[in-house]
Amino acid sequence: MTGRLQGRVGVVTGAGRGIGREIAVALARDGMSLLLLSRTGTEVRSLAEELKDQHGVRVLAAAVDVVDAAALHRVVGHAEQHLGTIDLLVNNAARIESTERPFWEADPEEMWEVVETNLRGPMLLCRALLPAMVQRGRGHVVNVTSRARGATRTGTYTGYAVSKRALSVLTESLASALEDTGVVVVDVLPGQVRTSMTDAMPIWRDVPEDGWAPASATATVVVDVARGRYDDRAGTLLDAPELAPD
Repeated sequence: MTGRLQGRVGVVTGAGRGIGREIAVALARDGMSLLLLSRTGTEVRSLAEELKDQHGVRVLAAAVDVVDAAALHRVVGHAEQHLGTIDLLVNNAARIESTERPFWEADPEEMWEVVETNLRGPMLLCRALLPAMVQRGRGHVVNVTSRARGATRTGTYTGYAVSKRALSVLTESLASALEDTGVVVVDVLPGQVRTSMTDAMPIWRDVPEDGWAPASATATVVVDVARGRYDDRAGTLLDAPELAPD
């Protein structure tokens, strides 16, 4: 197994399915060792075995809720001990409300749980991993974000819309703070990708097959970020469907 990312280590959250899985596969194909995180362990453990067998990379998998700071601390420490220092963080894990309702009819607790997963999770992981990246003078953080078009167009899914906009603000804030440190943080916009999340949203039910963006486009852009291709675009939004080759 050879690849341009051989010898480097990445963390991918929400890696069990959809976009996260595609990102993990692409990074492993390019030689990167990985820590795969998901709220349920079955899918990421199966993926870890698949990537080790197919690409000969070292892979750890863990069932962790990204809002659990203590659990994240433990699993990150374990990964650093067994895989090495972490070069790449991909904050991909996300949730959306279970029903399409306007704010005044939505469950406040559910909305806040969505915000916690989509914003607190990335904040906790950035806080855990950035100090070592800054100390080494290199590292990459990818926040998988969204224009939240479904939420904007319908006035629903408020927790999702608010959290994804806030995630972009986090990216901008970190980019300013990390200037001249050698650590690069960017937003990556997947476009409209068919996943279990988008399949559950009524607004997208009539989208034709050719109206969906491939998850592989996002994976390609994340690999390029890890390789340093977009180091001059820290703090910006990288639109995966526009950047990835056909």
